[in-house]
Amino acid sequence: MREAIAAELWRLVRDYAARNALEMIWEPPLARCADARDPLFARLRELLVPNHYLPEEYLPGARSVVSWFIPFKKAVADGNKEGFHCSAVWAQAYLNTNAMAAELNERLAEGIRARGGRAAVPRDAGMISREIIYSRWSQKHVAWIAGHGSFGLNNMLISDVGCVGRYYSIVTDLETTADPRVREERCLYKKNGTCGLCARQCPTGALSTRGFDRRICLEMCEKNEAVYPGADICGKCVVGLPCSFADYARAGRSGRH
Repeated sequence: MREAIAAELWRLVRDYAARNALEMIWEPPLARCADARDPLFARLRELLVPNHYLPEEYLPGARSVVSWFIPFKKAVADGNKEGFHCSAVWAQAYLNTNAMAAELNERLAEGIRARGGRAAVPRDAGMISREIIYSRWSQKHVAWIAGHGSFGLNNMLISDVGCVGRYYSIVTDLETTADPRVREERCLYKKNGTCGLCARQCPTGALSTRGFDRRICLEMCEKNEAVYPGADICGKCVVGLPCSFADYARAGRSGRH
């Protein structure tokens, strides 16, 4: 099913870009499926926030969670390498992708309903407050449960095609085969102590090999949003990396960067 979902998503992406006269800044999406009853969803209440949503809270009787990743083209990422603030292209990619994903999720839900199933699109995926800087539906952690990849030092999920892009999800009562979780380590720093480039690229020091300060990161994102309204992002720690567009560690390559 994941191949069929990914193919349909790619068709919808191209259709959306054409209808809205947008430059094609995306690569083909990846889709993975998780069992909505997987106990790891409840574990997120321990790992992240006590009131993290469960799939069944969005859709009683939920059986599956479809998580999908839409990668950006390399040129979008390369344009965000320089400067203190994120680039205008990076900010616009974020805004356009979120708008597109909202429509795509609804169209996926319509397709599921046409097949006799039920579907719900998770809505509350934003930060809870300045004191609790976690989402009540963490798309990255949902993607991890669904088998997209493993987390890098930069707290981004390294998929089969890297970590530059956006994750989204949909909950359904249709039964799917759950994809296996990624067990191997995909981050070179976590794997053998090499790389660490993402930490060195952080413009504020929020990210380092010693840890991650969410509040400093949030302050940087707010500075970017002041320049690009609605784009509370940064992205310096995901561009220009060995893992930006590939599962570098699994490919058997290593070295200091």
